[in-house]
Amino acid sequence: MLIYLIDDDQEDQEIFEMALSETGLNVNLMCFTNGLEAVDVLKNSGEVPSFIFLDLNMPKLNGFECLQLMAKESLFSETKKIVYSTSSNEKDIYQSNALGADKYLVKPVNFDTLIESIKSILA
Repeated sequence: MLIYLIDDDQEDQEIFEMALSETGLNVNLMCFTNGLEAVDVLKNSGEVPSFIFLDLNMPKLNGFECLQLMAKESLFSETKKIVYSTSSNEKDIYQSNALGADKYLVKPVNFDTLIESIKSILA
């Protein structure tokens, strides 16, 4: 299973990768620092991820803009889009869902909670 993580914070990428490895699931993770980079790779590689975890606050193309772009691309039609953000703001959650997010995950402060959240989403 191929998973994209689009998050400009290197530390958050590393924590996510560690948590994903702790799930025991057989997955391939590709990390990107912005949505433009991820969309370019997707269009050129032909490999479609099963899941995209997407931060909201990023340079070049923020999470909302990424969701809008993905909604226009048929390549993403089968991909589950999970917003993965520190924001628990109801407006952000509503807007993410309105733009096509399949789930909204607030970045947990507890590592074990992150592992369980990832397991639950990927199950």
